[in-house]
Amino acid sequence: MFLRAYVRTMQIRRGKLDDLDVIAKYNIDLAGESEGLILEEHTAREGALQALRDESRGSYFVAEEGGKIIGQLMLTKEWSDWRNGWIWWIQSVYVKPEFREKGVFRALYEYVKEVAKNAEDVVGIRLYAYKDNKRAHKVYESLGMTGGDNIVFEEMPL
Repeated sequence: MFLRAYVRTMQIRRGKLDDLDVIAKYNIDLAGESEGLILEEHTAREGALQALRDESRGSYFVAEEGGKIIGQLMLTKEWSDWRNGWIWWIQSVYVKPEFREKGVFRALYEYVKEVAKNAEDVVGIRLYAYKDNKRAHKVYESLGMTGGDNIVFEEMPL
């Protein structure tokens, strides 16, 4: 019952330029928590700014409670020639620690999923999770997502 009451007070909306400082901070916190990475503040801020200014780079969605951002995610798009449609990739998922396990990510995900279903050319949603982040894996599975058959290879930094 608490969860339902809580979710009803939360607002989900697209990120905007006024959210830049919070989004950049959450991205820094996420990198540290999930992968032990230290992001430079300037780089994180510029990266978020580029996405907020140009949706071809990414689109942020935020969850608000009492006018404060308590969670976020970013979408990027990948064209699938095999499926003749867009696959939306969820990235930069962060929920403030005191709001975790209260349905914040679920609300963000359901909102984005509904937007995707209403778009004519979106064929799926994907995300990647750090291999040791078992807590996140459980959350994603509880939403009906399944582990894919692909392994991500990377060369970073270049």
